[in-house]
Amino acid sequence: MELDRTIAWKDRISLAGAVLCCLFIISIIDGGVDHLRRPSNSFRLLPGESLKLTGPMAPEVGTVDGMDFETNSPAVYVFLREVISGFWLGTRMWRGRVDLSPEIVPGDYIVTVFGKEDQKRVGANTFHLIVYKDREARLDASNSIIERYSGVSPWVGAGIFFSATLLTCLCLYVISGKKDRLMALRGEAEVFHVQKDETGVSIYFGLGSNHGLERGSELVLLDAKGRPLGQIRVETVSDTDAMAKVDPLIEVSPGCLVKKN
Repeated sequence: MELDRTIAWKDRISLAGAVLCCLFIISIIDGGVDHLRRPSNSFRLLPGESLKLTGPMAPEVGTVDGMDFETNSPAVYVFLREVISGFWLGTRMWRGRVDLSPEIVPGDYIVTVFGKEDQKRVGANTFHLIVYKDREARLDASNSIIERYSGVSPWVGAGIFFSATLLTCLCLYVISGKKDRLMALRGEAEVFHVQKDETGVSIYFGLGSNHGLERGSELVLLDAKGRPLGQIRVETVSDTDAMAKVDPLIEVSPGCLVKKN
């Protein structure tokens, strides 16, 4: 009975892991579609929110005092704070923050940062801010189906589903070990590896000398549904595992069973 319960729990955990893995993939796809359909310099905000920004420094400018900015609304405040080194090639970048007034009117706003001397506008320093009246309006405009209907970022969902998938894998590993031990107590084991070579077909399974096997021991080979396939003879044995040769005409695969006579 305990083995039957263990097998039932293993099947449930396997199904849960498969579902969680699918949800993880769906979240990644949903987040990727949302990211690709939105320009990298476009941001969705609410009145009163703040946003951290970075961009390349203008040529020959050493400090943020040599940089200037322009917005199309006095309700958008820009603060240039410091110069940093870029992540990839060490390019000098400015770092700053944009604050929105709580009274800002929903709509589209443009922020442009440039050098005071050259006044050159470049795409990397032009930011498109889309301001919505409330959270519901922002969710309705989202390209992410997950975010639109649940209010949760698809990347947050992907992280949750990935962590849950890892947890189910750990649980599956533990319960599979328990299942193998219970089967071994009954003189049974699953075939975990099948190898074909010029000498025939070799199968490996989790019964060994600790379970009363020795070289020459005869076992019954069954398919995954418990139907007999034939007799096999153990050729090599360790404390916990053994190997036997199988007639090449017998269809054998991982998941088949071996059983002591």
